[in-house]
Amino acid sequence: MRDLYGVSLSEGGIAAILRRAGDGAKPVAEQIKEQVITDRVIKSDETSARVKGRNWWQWVFVGLSGIYHHIGPTRSAAEIQAVLGDRTVEKWVCDCFKAQLKAPAKEFQLCLAHQLRDLERVIEMFPKQSWARALKGFFQRAIHLRNRFQRKEPMTLSGYVRRVFQLESEFDDLLSQSVHNQAARNLKGRFLTHRDKLLVFLHDPDVPPTNNESERALRTSVIHRKVTNGFRSEWGAKAYAALQSVIATARLKGENIFDALVKLMGKPIDRYLQPSSP
Repeated sequence: MRDLYGVSLSEGGIAAILRRAGDGAKPVAEQIKEQVITDRVIKSDETSARVKGRNWWQWVFVGLSGIYHHIGPTRSAAEIQAVLGDRTVEKWVCDCFKAQLKAPAKEFQLCLAHQLRDLERVIEMFPKQSWARALKGFFQRAIHLRNRFQRKEPMTLSGYVRRVFQLESEFDDLLSQSVHNQAARNLKGRFLTHRDKLLVFLHDPDVPPTNNESERALRTSVIHRKVTNGFRSEWGAKAYAALQSVIATARLKGENIFDALVKLMGKPIDRYLQPSSP
């Protein structure tokens, strides 16, 4: 602003601008939240945040209609409950974190990207571990089948259903096999415990096999945390979460982010596009 327009902004002035922007974004963020929590599929993830020198957590909830960010003091399921209220979601996509698995949802899909990474670690430690290698290939084939069907490649619905039935049976066969090291036994125990949460994406086109969308939604915040080392105030954290909700939802809907922010501040965009008077 100083170099382009000759306008010097003090630190207090910038803080005042951000506070006003956050106040303007909060009602819009609440509307986004109400839309997201009524979606039938929600993808969620969380990352740490520093607020007034303390560890807080930033949660993201990615629906089919919007993306809602929430910054709260805990990493417990209480933060999910604070966002959802008494709402029960049809499908919930997440990692294996206990708080996420306590979300009020009818069905869960665990992120297969995490499972593939864990299988790869077992393979690196035990190169001759055939079970981990076979299961890694199984998950990759399941994802590939879903992607082919989503892209409408030559495949009938009956053919897809038949292939899904075969994969379900193959998965049960793999989980019945014996494994011979503790790392593989731990993974097998996880997969047996969460058997019903691993292949939901094959039965619902709105459910992705990974939680990559939520992770991407938090990437900007992770960079922000590393650069700034967090927030000096609670209102700053809340303002940031509200603005991130507005910006991320605008991007999801293919809207121009600058236009969305100008609209948020209550100024018609035409005012900024009018040529200056001679």
